[in-house]
Amino acid sequence: MRARAIQFITAVLFVTTLGCLTALVSGADEKRERPAWTRTLTESQRNQFEHMHHELDDDQAPHKQKEAESLAELNAMTIREDADLAEINAKIDELMAAKTQIMRLRYEHLVEMRRLLTDEQKVGYDKGVLKRSAVR
Repeated sequence: MRARAIQFITAVLFVTTLGCLTALVSGADEKRERPAWTRTLTESQRNQFEHMHHELDDDQAPHKQKEAESLAELNAMTIREDADLAEINAKIDELMAAKTQIMRLRYEHLVEMRRLLTDEQKVGYDKGVLKRSAVR
């Protein structure tokens, strides 16, 4: 019984630590300077982008929730003494399905945003997309 309690506490601490680290990384993104092409947006483009960003957040929310839950469950499953690889693999599939949906929505969003840009704005936007190294 005591071993299970220690495993549970360890899993909770691990998940909490991951959450804190994620918050630190996302906070760092807020301090980045905006790309130059964003300074040339019209009021109409800004409004459309803002609306599209809200839609993306709403559309991704259930998948991000599922991703977080699956990852926490996967981590907890992994540290159990009676870890079952078949269950772990099934949970990985569940996690990856959520990530796939998030990425599909994100890249659909990027294409939709690009359609609203002028040819001049697309140059800077495209450079930014090509430099991307982190999945959001």
